[in-house]
Amino acid sequence: MAAPKKKKNSKKSQIPFSYKLALNQWLLSLFGVTKFEDIALNLRDERLEGFDENNIYRFHHALVTYFPGLPELTPAILLEYDQNIVKHSGLLNERRITHGEKPIQWKYFQYLSLLFTEIYLDRYFRDPASLRSAIAGQITKLNEKKEDADQIQGFDDSADATEDLNKLAFWMATGGGKTLIMHANILQYRHYVEKNRKHREMNRIILLTPNEGLSQQHLRDFQIAGIQAEIFNKEGGSVFAGHCVEIIEITKLKDDMGDKTVAVDAFEGNNLVLIDEGHRGAASGEEGAWMRYRNALCEKGFSFEYSATFSQAVRGNQRLTSLYSRCILFDYSYRYFYNDGFGKDYQILNLDKDTQDQHLEIYLTACLLAFFQQQKLFKSNENAFRMFHIEKPLWIFVGSKVTATLATKDASDIVEILKYLARFVSDRAGSITRIAQVLNQGLVAATGKNLFANRFTYLNTSGLQSDAIFNEILATLFNSSGGGLLYVENLKGAQGEIALKIGADNEPFGVINVGDDAKLVKLCKENNIETGE
Repeated sequence: MAAPKKKKNSKKSQIPFSYKLALNQWLLSLFGVTKFEDIALNLRDERLEGFDENNIYRFHHALVTYFPGLPELTPAILLEYDQNIVKHSGLLNERRITHGEKPIQWKYFQYLSLLFTEIYLDRYFRDPASLRSAIAGQITKLNEKKEDADQIQGFDDSADATEDLNKLAFWMATGGGKTLIMHANILQYRHYVEKNRKHREMNRIILLTPNEGLSQQHLRDFQIAGIQAEIFNKEGGSVFAGHCVEIIEITKLKDDMGDKTVAVDAFEGNNLVLIDEGHRGAASGEEGAWMRYRNALCEKGFSFEYSATFSQAVRGNQRLTSLYSRCILFDYSYRYFYNDGFGKDYQILNLDKDTQDQHLEIYLTACLLAFFQQQKLFKSNENAFRMFHIEKPLWIFVGSKVTATLATKDASDIVEILKYLARFVSDRAGSITRIAQVLNQGLVAATGKNLFANRFTYLNTSGLQSDAIFNEILATLFNSSGGGLLYVENLKGAQGEIALKIGADNEPFGVINVGDDAKLVKLCKENNIETGE
């Protein structure tokens, strides 16, 4: 009797985006591996960081040792790439040291990202036809393995050899050093442009950012790195065009000139374009205005794009999936970042409805105390923590609703947090009572479990009374010695940023990043939070 036939699964399995990265897979194949882990395993040892006595990165020696006999990456070729990275790193570090900053010491994944860039740029300028053919072959291999209906689109066969190859993307977790990688990428690109005598063909270097705040931050970072940079000024071209990085917000790119906007045609198309947080422009799809502007800027040039969230940006969009499958050179997304010990350990407390309705104020006070406890631990052990590169703790709230209606139970998440902070700093007696309750009684949920058990050992053994803790919180977390009213200030020249202060004259203790800053300030005013307007 024949075995019954299995029913076919009508819903085809979906392959994760990280498995579709044709360019990245091709780079890995040059080392004779199919997974990033196969390279990382031999390079993670921190003793490999830095140079040997001959000014060669120890990572290079490890690669030559663990990956011998590579037909396309001989020891001599890898050494040439290594020495380029040494040269670029030295230039960056000279100015950093001058500014009192620590010199860059690349982590293994950062070194690999620069090495992958060397390999790519060398072939892009030297033999683009072979490069294009190799990536197309990798796309074919991946499509043959795919179980879902989505196929990675290949290159346009009617295009010239370099078309479709002039976009590289780096998928790197937040905290992975994307800005430092960007600085090195600029030097790497300049090196290969000059080596191949194409420097006269490059028009401008343009950095696109999502907002003015990030533009100013990048300007400061470029100054530290010793890279000429300036905020773009449409009234006059820079005398350093092609050498100076011109920084502009993507929101200022339009089809036509305006008072505060610039027509994308004004830049021509032979530019080196750097894109910070590239996924923010991907939401409208490849044919959206922002993507169209980006493509126009680097039509005859080149672009480097940096984001931590490419997977989320391309979800549900086949054209973007194909685009980024072809141009993501390096994948050090959060799963690798976390597994290497750089991610955050987390714990989620899901409150039952009754506990949340009755004790939300106590819960939020406990959150504040947990942050304060981290700050005290850091301050008292800062020297011991330095060797582990532990930075000062940061408290982040991520809201899901910004402009919801303001009924008692339907207010914006952000406004609710602001109202809590306003109550905490102004109601001294009530806050001291709640601090004592958190530290002494905790919070018992419907299950009978004390949610705060063993969470405040350091504060409970510090000898500080609740009133002294309140005073220290004001000084440490809120830059205020005597309390006062919460004050929000819509920062001029920093679109989407709102400063938080206790009183109008104290230093800010926090910042809100939000799309519609004016709307949020209006909501604060309607909720009796001081705005200065």
